[in-house]
Amino acid sequence: MRKVINLHLPNGEVKKHEIEINKVIVVGYGGRNTEKIQEHIDELKELGIAPPPNVPMIYPQKVEQLNFSNECHGSKFSSGETEYVLFHDGKEWLVTLGSDHTDREVEKEDILKSKLVCDKPLATDFWKLADLREDWDNIILRSYVTSNGEKCLYQEDTLEALLEVDILLEKLDKLGENDLEHTVIFSGTVPTKNGFIFGDKFEYEIEHPKLNRKIKHHYSIVN
Repeated sequence: MRKVINLHLPNGEVKKHEIEINKVIVVGYGGRNTEKIQEHIDELKELGIAPPPNVPMIYPQKVEQLNFSNECHGSKFSSGETEYVLFHDGKEWLVTLGSDHTDREVEKEDILKSKLVCDKPLATDFWKLADLREDWDNIILRSYVTSNGEKCLYQEDTLEALLEVDILLEKLDKLGENDLEHTVIFSGTVPTKNGFIFGDKFEYEIEHPKLNRKIKHHYSIVN
């Protein structure tokens, strides 16, 4: 898949940049705090979802699932997850915003399938990873869900909650993912405020407070 993206530079310049995407993977259980990961695993177990064989987990996706539009196909029991997304363009690492939209009913039986049956929404605005490293842990992920006409804050946390980039890449390498050029990596998500909400619209953003930069995206859920 080829796509023209908007590459935002620190000086405010925005360049059109054509990228080639050959592979997509979703990282599960990508939190930095092992105790919180175990809490999450225990919560999922209560919902009937089996614990993972590895932490983190890798869930390969189809490139065709990537969706840059403002509509996402999913069941009425599906919901979004805001994530920072890594992409290697063949020269360097870039960062953008994505949603690991997942079918929660299917997830109880098969986590991989629950992700494969949904689109993977992705923003078209990107930053260079090298421009973000200095203040990485203070970058904020945030999402909102609109359900029955009411909008509420769904997720909000800093990237300190997730595995740092180099550690994530090291773990992926150990799991056999050592050729990541032209690969989109959904990095893992942050906790919800009050559990799953199956809404009509999902709005999400990644914010760098120090640089006063933000990437935003939104989509309506089409059943």
